[in-house]
Amino acid sequence: MPLHRFFADDIRALRQGTSGFVAGSERERTARLADRAARSTLPVLIETEAGSGAKALAKAIHESGERKTRPFISLLTEEALSEGGTQGASLLRHLKEANGGTLFIERVEQLSQEAQTRLMETIFHQDAASRPARRLDVRIIAGAGFNLADKVREGRFSQDLYYRLQAMPLALRPLRAQRETIAEWARFFAERFARDEGKRIRGLSADALTLLTRYDWPGNLRQLENAVYRAVILADGAFLTPSEFPQVAAHVEGFRIEIPPVPAARTLAPIRTQEPAEKPAPHALSLIRESGDMLTLAELEERAIRFALVHYQGHLSAISRHLGIGRSTLYRKLKELGLSDAAA
Repeated sequence: MPLHRFFADDIRALRQGTSGFVAGSERERTARLADRAARSTLPVLIETEAGSGAKALAKAIHESGERKTRPFISLLTEEALSEGGTQGASLLRHLKEANGGTLFIERVEQLSQEAQTRLMETIFHQDAASRPARRLDVRIIAGAGFNLADKVREGRFSQDLYYRLQAMPLALRPLRAQRETIAEWARFFAERFARDEGKRIRGLSADALTLLTRYDWPGNLRQLENAVYRAVILADGAFLTPSEFPQVAAHVEGFRIEIPPVPAARTLAPIRTQEPAEKPAPHALSLIRESGDMLTLAELEERAIRFALVHYQGHLSAISRHLGIGRSTLYRKLKELGLSDAAA
């Protein structure tokens, strides 16, 4: 299940009265704010740290609102710069694609002055009387760091645009400030990746959950997601234990890093026709499903990209270089797979 479905399911459960949230919890607060945003047509500003799931929350808001059947387009400001041309031209192209729906602008504080002006003219109709042909019907949801107000005071971000986006502000707190949700997120990721990878994993051990809850997660949800993915790939047992999280355990006092021993060498019997292949090394990508059928090329490509995101810790330059594809191509594939939030 994609990450945005977690938020969308919380919104739906809240509306149906079946949420079971702890009163006053961060999860309840986020769901209530997202529900209000979904019922409105106002611009939304999601302020948060990098890796906290702003795009997933934006998509959940879109899919829970009246524009849910219309396009949801995302613009990564870094991507706009890498595609060549001007950021303003890239913004206008994305706005046209999102006409009638929603445009999510990630890291809106990185928009150039030209792009900020273009957004005001095209969507908020400032000085738009002379440009009637450029008016578009697009709802804007923007993601930004907690320092956007500072950039306004420094004159590096349009005050007018800031106040327009502030029509419906939503702060998404970092994981270390909502430790009670870490176990829920870890179980969500473990179930999702176990299903994707065909692993029979029933959950996380109590010690593993304690370990994950005590870690500060500077990379937030993106880092937790990658850590659980790596653990699922490496796991041999029915439950994920601290042994599958050595990088996390190294930073949490009181946890001893236990790495499973290397199996003793043995002679491999030849693989017979119609028999399943030998189980690959934990870091290898399987070519077949449990049924014995091969994966499609599209499925193999998705697994390779997911593995590269973990192996190179979300650094896009390294990922594109080692996968042998251009950076803009990688951005496009990440968007198609719903993995933009996993990029550093």
